[in-house]
Amino acid sequence: MKKTVLFSVFLVVAVAMTSCLRSDDLEILRHPIHVTGTVEPQYGIPVVSGELNINDLLSSLSATYQGMITPDPVVTVEYDTAYSDTIRGAIEYTNMGKGVIKGSKGDIWYSKDTTIVDTIDIDFFNDVDYRGQIDIEHIWLNLGVRAYGICSEIVRPHVRARFENLTISYDDHDGNRKSFTNFSVGRIDIDDITDGLQRQFDSIDISDIVNDMPRRIFTTYRMKFRVNEALLDENMANMTYSELLDTIRMTRFIYAADLKVTMPLSVQFNDLNFTYNLDLGSGLSSVNLDSILASISQGVNVDIEKMRFRLSLDNGIPLDMVLNASMLNANGDSIIGLFKDVPIASANVGPSSDNPAILVAIGDRNTSAETVLNNNDIDKLNQARYIKVDLKTDSNNKHVSIRRSDFLKLKGYIIVKPSVNVDIPVIDNGIF
Repeated sequence: MKKTVLFSVFLVVAVAMTSCLRSDDLEILRHPIHVTGTVEPQYGIPVVSGELNINDLLSSLSATYQGMITPDPVVTVEYDTAYSDTIRGAIEYTNMGKGVIKGSKGDIWYSKDTTIVDTIDIDFFNDVDYRGQIDIEHIWLNLGVRAYGICSEIVRPHVRARFENLTISYDDHDGNRKSFTNFSVGRIDIDDITDGLQRQFDSIDISDIVNDMPRRIFTTYRMKFRVNEALLDENMANMTYSELLDTIRMTRFIYAADLKVTMPLSVQFNDLNFTYNLDLGSGLSSVNLDSILASISQGVNVDIEKMRFRLSLDNGIPLDMVLNASMLNANGDSIIGLFKDVPIASANVGPSSDNPAILVAIGDRNTSAETVLNNNDIDKLNQARYIKVDLKTDSNNKHVSIRRSDFLKLKGYIIVKPSVNVDIPVIDNGIF
């Protein structure tokens, strides 16, 4: 049918032109006629899509990442730990008995010192490739200490405790121990051991240590358990706590500390790198080039001139980024290099409606990155299982707040552009 239509068209044109053609031109129409040419259709095959926020990036830092993301609107990383100990005597004392009080209450207080160290691991920075400056507006440390004892009313006036020399220190990224000096607490006395003490130190801002990227934070304090000479007429420093409690007929003594570190990501980042793997699943293994070529048309010559991979990124995070990416096989080995140092524009930023002094993302910005796949790359496509995305983040010298609702959305496509060579015979013996 197609040939009949084409023949009719050519016949009409030939008749119309016969009167103005020379005899040697007519010779052309006495030969077979073919429709020839080249077309280059383009096919986009989606192979991956996803979205991630800073929470996803942090959670992917390492298999041992322990930070907890709180429900706050601004992405907030939280770490906490608790330490406690109970010292028990060998006997539960319900009555004092005779002979425990050795004299009237005096001025001499014997003491037994214990140094208590509470440690909290911070893995926020563990697997971050860091080459620049970080400015986190606040890193809050909350510290609580508690202590109380259980004893009879006769023992109670003669037993006390004391906390002193409360300090904060940390291990920097290289493991060097350093002191945080912008914090000091005076002596804390517990005069009534059964009432005990609970003291809370909230919102200690330790953001000055952020550029040391601490791996752990320590709080250290000395606890002194004190006994009056009315109960004890010898130095108790060499006694175990259990022996001491038995000697003064005290049932038990409990002390504890809580430590929490909170980092709201109101930040200024310069050259901070994160790595994230996009799972391709079976996306690329399902790309069947033979099927694509067969679907174009039958009876034509089709060649793949080139194949490209395109990654479209809608950035809703208020950070400029530089993208590096490669395809990995199931073992995590890099098999196809994709992008190197591609700039990704930050989301549009503006003042927060809640606090005009804080800059937040107010609109996504799109960036498309594209790379040509060579024949060797094409042969490896069916092995690809992940796209490893390295993102170097930068807040462009601005202090921004990153919210849980700020996402980087990614879509990946294989772009196939075959060259279709057409050579269709219309008339086998010519028109004349």
